[in-house]
Amino acid sequence: MKYPAIEKYMIMYNLSLREFSRKCGVPSSVMCRFLQGKTDIRKSSIDKILTETGMSYETCFKET
Repeated sequence: MKYPAIEKYMIMYNLSLREFSRKCGVPSSVMCRFLQGKTDIRKSSIDKILTETGMSYETCFKET
């Protein structure tokens, strides 16, 4: 996964990719490609991820 803070969040809350995607309101196929660094994601989806995780943009999307 390209974004370790999101991976850590998912592990901490025992969320599968599908569950995390559902909570964020983003299709799991889009979320999967985004987290693997294979596609960009809309700002509206980024906002949903930040709302769900409670992280700042810098923390949430710091790349490895």
